[in-house]
Amino acid sequence: MAETRINIRISPERKDALLQKVKDEGKNVTDVLVDLIDRYVGNKVETGEILELRQRVQKLEEVVLGEIAA
Repeated sequence: MAETRINIRISPERKDALLQKVKDEGKNVTDVLVDLIDRYVGNKVETGEILELRQRVQKLEEVVLGEIAA
């Protein structure tokens, strides 16, 4: 697959914060930015972890709302 580059201008403080966060999380800048772009344009399906959390929250809401109605 052919790839291309995108250049952006950001403040040094923002760049440093990004670099520190990806380092802390064991990621790299390209992967983080590609993931953000995919989500923004609608090409990214939620990860299993996020989907699981959504389902758990939904179940908790059902329990809480059921207790309130009772």
